[in-house]
Amino acid sequence: MRTNDIISRFQSNNNKLEAVLTKKKFSGDVKNLLLSTLYKITSSYNDYQNIKVNVEDKNKYVEDLIKIIEICEAIDIVNANTEEGKSFLKEGVTSKVDTYLKTIRLIPTEKAMLYALFKMNDTKMYLDEQYNLIRIALPELLNEGRDINNIEIIRDFNAWSWNTLPSEISNIDCNLIYQNLQILLGFEFLNNWMKLENQKQLLDKLKNKLEEKYDKDEVEKLLNLIYRISIIVCVQRNKNEKTRLLEEKEWDEKELARLSDKESLVLELTAIKKKKSKEIKKLDKMINSEELLTKEFEKRNKKLSEYKKIFSVSNLLGTIKKERKKALNEIEECNKLLDAKNYVRRKEELEKNVDLLKDIKSSRNKEKYKIEIQKIFIRLLEERLDKIETVDKRKDLIELFWILRYYNFIVYDEEHFIKDIEILSEEIGRLEGKVIEKLYEFKILNPITKDLETDIEIIKPILASRIMNLENVSIQVISEWDTLEVNIYDGKIPEYTFNVKNINNIQAKGKKKIKLFVK
Repeated sequence: MRTNDIISRFQSNNNKLEAVLTKKKFSGDVKNLLLSTLYKITSSYNDYQNIKVNVEDKNKYVEDLIKIIEICEAIDIVNANTEEGKSFLKEGVTSKVDTYLKTIRLIPTEKAMLYALFKMNDTKMYLDEQYNLIRIALPELLNEGRDINNIEIIRDFNAWSWNTLPSEISNIDCNLIYQNLQILLGFEFLNNWMKLENQKQLLDKLKNKLEEKYDKDEVEKLLNLIYRISIIVCVQRNKNEKTRLLEEKEWDEKELARLSDKESLVLELTAIKKKKSKEIKKLDKMINSEELLTKEFEKRNKKLSEYKKIFSVSNLLGTIKKERKKALNEIEECNKLLDAKNYVRRKEELEKNVDLLKDIKSSRNKEKYKIEIQKIFIRLLEERLDKIETVDKRKDLIELFWILRYYNFIVYDEEHFIKDIEILSEEIGRLEGKVIEKLYEFKILNPITKDLETDIEIIKPILASRIMNLENVSIQVISEWDTLEVNIYDGKIPEYTFNVKNINNIQAKGKKKIKLFVK
């Protein structure tokens, strides 16, 4: 976007924000910080959108942000040198948000301001009780991933460059999984899905959406691994949830051991059924006899304290009917377990639960799960490539090209980006090669040397570069014995040089610069 367009857009948004700020009793420093935050967003958004591809519409993003500012009752700056500021630093936070009082207190930086504003209007994702084992862990992972994602625009972009520092990402694992899902599902679906108020069948909706686009078996594996990672990440910092899940695991293991001894189980269930049948007969007699009901009323009340006594015989009748229903339910549960299909289903469910919870006490498998998730993610992108329709081939293929470049620079751990993980290099290289080949097939990229194998090796390193706009890239190739010297230009500016093996004895002209993309 041209400088004049950026200024025009900023002035328009700036006017909207200033109109809101005139009604607020914020200090001058706070108002300036808000305007500065808006300026950074406006000036960086196009680059952010071009590089990441699947993001919220710029105008909607800004409008939503201004609406959040409108609901804020107070925003106060905290000096980092004060006692309160030092306590912030000690806690590892840059802001504190009270969503009830609609107040913010923060260290004065644009990143802290943006993070706090999103926290003010943060619609948390929750899971229903039906997802017992991950109902805390998965929402924690995805909510934090979304929070980290929300400030990416001014954390990693500054209107002329794109730079990501692992140290500035509060939880790398949460961000990695969130970015994987956002790429696979798209920003709009993931964002709307996390805001759904009906928590029932929520994960089924996620699974169904993934299965619409990708292989069912791969989706099943992916989600299972994400659940495992979420539990590991959660129990490392949530002691209460760790205790709860350990109790769940212990109960499931005992129940699984009970089911595994079939002979003892059949005897136990048969005994329970006989006992409950006797109870029901006894209760039926009371229900059908006023005399027996009155005697039971007197008998129970003798054992109860003054405050717990049964109010009347009719109250007792209601209680007895509930006891009868409970006994019938217990008999029904026994019958279900005695049925072969239900027995197998229940046993498999317990085995899955125990297996899912095996990492509560140790995170040693986390690295393995992270790698497996990325390998599945890459295979799903390959599937996406194979399904690209001819009608939208140019748009979809270019989008996938940009996504691959963005993916290379997602932070994997404290020291590495995805592109640096050697164990993934073969899978990533294979996918990059297939995408580049498709781009050539549909005449979207210009031939560099007229040898496809060589051109793929020339273009792959560009996907590991932070050039802001790949459509400005030109390539110059010079033959040097058994290698080719490749010079990359961003417009007219030389960016970097590298060598590739001249495996097919290509003779390249040294002076000619070739645009990467066909116009």
